Amino acid sequence: MLSIGQLARRVGIRPSAIRYYERRGMLKPTMRGANGYRSYSAEAVKLLLFIRRAQSLGITLREIKPLLALASQGQQPCAHIKQLARQHLREITAKIRELQTLQKELRTLVRRKPGWPHGNEVCPIIQRGMETSA
Repeated sequence: MLSIGQLARRVGIRPSAIRYYERRGMLKPTMRGANGYRSYSAEAVKLLLFIRRAQSLGITLREIKPLLALASQGQQPCAHIKQLARQHLREITAKIRELQTLQKELRTLVRRKPGWPHGNEVCPIIQRGMETSA
């Protein structure tokens, strides 16, 4: 059995994060002593490592909780994880495209020579952005 501090050190998180996961219903102590201290089994280590890895892949706690429910029912959540990974990959790909467009616009802005005639525009690149959003 592990105390909350031991579990936190083993997984590399703070005890407050473990309490947070408990409040969210994602983790339960194996037992509580007469003093109210939480004790955890080695399964809690595996569970918390799973949560941390899923989060590192961009999966939110809201998305992780149903995966844990499936696993607790003896089902493999792999198909669901793959679906989430596809969704996050699409989102990241779209974000990369947006960032690349922004990068091009900023490069153009930075390369502009001072004193270029702009007519009535304050700054052509920023002005152009205002026209498309109107």
